[in-house]
This record gives sequence, structure tokens and C-alpha cells, in this order.
Amino acid sequence: MTGQTHVAIGIATALTLSIEQPIENQLIIVLSSIVGSLVPDLDHPKSKLNQKLLLINNNFYRALFYLTFGSIFIYYYLTKGSKPFILLGIISLLIGISSHRCFTHSMVGFLISATIVKIGAKNCGLYPIYSGFIIGYICHLVADFFTPMGIGIFFPLGSNISSPITIKTNSKLEKIIFIALSIYSISLLVKYLFIHL
Repeated sequence: MTGQTHVAIGIATALTLSIEQPIENQLIIVLSSIVGSLVPDLDHPKSKLNQKLLLINNNFYRALFYLTFGSIFIYYYLTKGSKPFILLGIISLLIGISSHRCFTHSMVGFLISATIVKIGAKNCGLYPIYSGFIIGYICHLVADFFTPMGIGIFFPLGSNISSPITIKTNSKLEKIIFIALSIYSISLLVKYLFIHL
């Protein structure tokens, strides 16, 4: 799936699940869902997030970038002893050496990412960030499960698995899904505004 479709799926799901929340929580959940829906593609040099983070969008530079940051985070862990640094170091190193749809599209990648966000959200007292991130990340994995390439959910064991029914990335069907989800999200927002004004 394309980045925009992942974002549309994350927004639609986050809005649906947070509709009864206060508006501040809804906003945090939706924004963190957007981030969560893009994070699994950090293992691809041309992903939406990597287009902002990397100066050069190729696999060599992506690997160099994440291996460098992973080493810095592990150094901070060794000198400061803070758990988030070791988790950030591990996840950065694994993103650096991972091929597309392996580590970040696995249960291990999901659990480490979720733990980092949970610690950060707890420290800031903003639990909706964690909820939104989880929504976005899980939606990303589910969506990519329905593509021909599938996901490496059991990384490092085994190969990618996919649904028997697949949707080709950037196909007409994916574009229809994107448009339908966008209309759905807009209708939810309009409905919310009419009820609360």
C-alpha cells in the first residue's frame, strides 16, 4: 500500500475508535495514528517519513543513517542507563539492517516500537499518543498483509505471509479504497461538528 492509503486507513480507524473521546484526545489519537501508520515503512528508503529524514533516499544511506543513530542511542544507554535509549538503539540498528517488510512489519518490531511509545507517552502523561500509535501501526500491518508481498510477521523466522486475496499497491482498487476512506473520515468529522456545535 502507498503511504497515503496507510494514512487514510489510520485516520479512518482512529476517528471511528475515538469518536466518543474529548476533542483533545481525538486529535492526539488521530495525529499519533498517522505517525504509527507510517513508521513500519522506515525500512524503505523512499517511504513518506524517510523522504523527510534522509538526505539521500537509497538503501545504503538509509542503513548508514539508522546504524549511526542506533549506535548513538546505545552509547547513551551505556552512559545514562535509560531504558528508552537501548530500545531506540535496538530498533534503529534493526531498521538499518532490515530489508523492506521484514523487521518493522513483524511482531517483534511492533512490540519494541509500541514499548518505546508507551514509555514516552507515560512520561508525558499523554496516553492517547500510545493508543493512536498502536491503531496506526496495526492498521499498517493489516493493510500490507493484503498485498502480494505480504509481511514478515514472524521475523526473524520464516518468510513473508500474505492474504489469499490481495490488493496490488497503487492499483485502481487501492485508489478506490483511499477515496472511500477519505470520504468516510470527512463524513465522521462533519457529523461530529454538527452534534457538538
